[in-house]
Amino acid sequence: MAENDQTNDEQKTLALEADPEALDPELAIPRGEEVVSVLEAILFAATQPLNVKRISVLMNGVPETEVEWALVRLRERCNQPTSGLGLMEVGGGWQLATRPEVADWVLRLHRHRKRNALSPSLLECLAIIAYKQPLTRADIEAIRGVDCGTAMRSLQDAGLCEVVGRKEVVGRPPLYGTTELFLKTFGLKDLEQLPSLGDLRKALPAEPAKEEAPPAS
Repeated sequence: MAENDQTNDEQKTLALEADPEALDPELAIPRGEEVVSVLEAILFAATQPLNVKRISVLMNGVPETEVEWALVRLRERCNQPTSGLGLMEVGGGWQLATRPEVADWVLRLHRHRKRNALSPSLLECLAIIAYKQPLTRADIEAIRGVDCGTAMRSLQDAGLCEVVGRKEVVGRPPLYGTTELFLKTFGLKDLEQLPSLGDLRKALPAEPAKEEAPPAS
């Protein structure tokens, strides 16, 4: 036990030397099952996904290997049929979220909020950005064959896509890509978890007649 105390003290000292404002010297480092409980509380209170390094700092220098162990234990806890929460790896971090099976009950708590389902045209536009990024609005319109101005504004307003750079051609048009919110919304760890184009086509609803005007010539 004395050896463990010394190890923890050394870890805290090293962490404080690296970033004196990151840790609280008055807080003890969680140990054992307490690490899982503290982890659960932090993720429950967090508004954004947290990576292992950030969690380690928030838990006052708990080694990252112990954070990873605690994530496994917490996932096991959330996988129990009696839990309404799930542990998700999203956008390079971890977060607790309500399980899809209880989504309708959670929505009763927020009756004033409406489900803002994306239309087929928005989903198609977003899919093009996700798989082809970075690309310009003209590139998207060339693929879709219709003007995408309204769709692009809607996706940007929703925080699902953003300007990520400029294309080095005459006029330097903006290049668009997906956001961290996109990953979070669709429950993706990173873009490598995007489904294949074949699976995506099967999942997308059939779109009725084009509702947007052809791009101006």
